[in-house]
Amino acid sequence: MTASSGRKQARGYQIAQASTNGNEAIAVGLPATKEHSGHTPELLTPIEEPEALLLAQDATWWFQQKFDGRRLAVQKSEGKYSGINKLGQIIPIDSRLTESLDRVRAQRFLADGEITDSCFYVWDLLSVNETDLRVQPYEIRYVHLTQHFRGVSDVLRVCETAMTTKAKRDFVKKMHSANAEGFVCKNRNAAYAGGRAGQHFKCKFVVTASFIVGPKPEKKANDGHRSIAVYLLDDTRRRFMGTVGVPDRYRLPKEGEIVEVQYLYCHPGPDGKLIQAKYFGKVRDDIEIAECSVSQLKVKANDSDPIES
Repeated sequence: MTASSGRKQARGYQIAQASTNGNEAIAVGLPATKEHSGHTPELLTPIEEPEALLLAQDATWWFQQKFDGRRLAVQKSEGKYSGINKLGQIIPIDSRLTESLDRVRAQRFLADGEITDSCFYVWDLLSVNETDLRVQPYEIRYVHLTQHFRGVSDVLRVCETAMTTKAKRDFVKKMHSANAEGFVCKNRNAAYAGGRAGQHFKCKFVVTASFIVGPKPEKKANDGHRSIAVYLLDDTRRRFMGTVGVPDRYRLPKEGEIVEVQYLYCHPGPDGKLIQAKYFGKVRDDIEIAECSVSQLKVKANDSDPIES
């Protein structure tokens, strides 16, 4: 850990993995007091790829990349910046990001996007100066976004958007070739609506879900594996979903933490377990326990496969 990394952790930052270009990753802030910002982020509704591809034929829908990062909105007011996480909580943001945001020619704004180790990918502009854009359709907000953010800095990236049928089909092929996490379908006519409003969709090529880390069952407690037991809420009970190996390069998550796990599918039935589950070091501080439910799961259609992960 560098000296600057230590200072950032002392101020409440969570340091991500180093970026691929060898530079120190942009730090992601943790909420100090869980103070709500007053802004409710709009959440995407999951759909499967065949359903998403039907939208390519409809001019109402635009396609964008689904990034494997962390949700971040940034508000500028009176020369100061506040980060806002997926839960709407105020979080600190890295000075390198604010230096880039200083180049945006606007006195006030609220921009929404996703931050990775090296870039802030911006897909929406909800207000700028004295103009509230939330009531405007997304296509108008996107025009304002490109006018203010495109080309400002290498750290700030306006999301590439495919708008025509051919461009959308080519875009999906490109996302597959790039091993991207997936793509997003945006309704160009939709005004902004906080929460899971059901008007924008996400299609993930890789299935992931958020799980609660809990105690290992007795038969696995001393199996000698560096692993964690993961659970989901199934009505009123916590359902054991299996154990997942933790590579040495990641710290072992603690019981009660929420982790993101990639898996192939879940075996059907009330005690079905995850198949080919993998952990890649992502602990989620922006997910509520109530969201960790079995409703997230992609379930295998037949029951001929083993139920243990």
